[in-house]
Amino acid sequence: MTYSSLTKHSIIILAAAFISACSSTTKSEPNLRVSNYDMNNDYYQSIDAACEQQAIEMDSFAQQSGQAAQYLASARAMLRCVNGIQFTKGHPDSDKALRLMALSVINLVKGGDIDAAQIALKKTQSKFPNKDLYFADYSSFFDTATALLEQQKLSRHQLAALNISADLRTEIERHQYWLSH
Repeated sequence: MTYSSLTKHSIIILAAAFISACSSTTKSEPNLRVSNYDMNNDYYQSIDAACEQQAIEMDSFAQQSGQAAQYLASARAMLRCVNGIQFTKGHPDSDKALRLMALSVINLVKGGDIDAAQIALKKTQSKFPNKDLYFADYSSFFDTATALLEQQKLSRHQLAALNISADLRTEIERHQYWLSH
């Protein structure tokens, strides 16, 4: 591996370590129905609770072990849980699905599969075009993931426009500086 690829991977892993709990930007509706039918009897396909539970347990194990293979397995399990489900406006599981998909992107990064992380990020953005998740420091999940995965393509002005943590911004700017000098 070259120095720049080692540095790029270390930046991604460092930034992934900063990523913690997320909260959705949308407010949950106070009168969401518990059943799979809304008042118009439109059917919503739910996320399989057993699948979700298993994926979350796999994520917990991956965090404890720190093994790349465990992160990749948990990410794939999370993506399987939401695969094929349409999360239209008003879907009762849309916030849960967004969190699962976001965590799968993070776990793909931690597992080192950057190409799969980029694909998962694009799928997440297309499924939830008007939503975002925010970290404890109010930085954006989508902006952070974009900065991590597309840092080579971002200009200094594009990077400045992203809602990312100050530490991540500084690290990416440092990396870009040393690659160009």
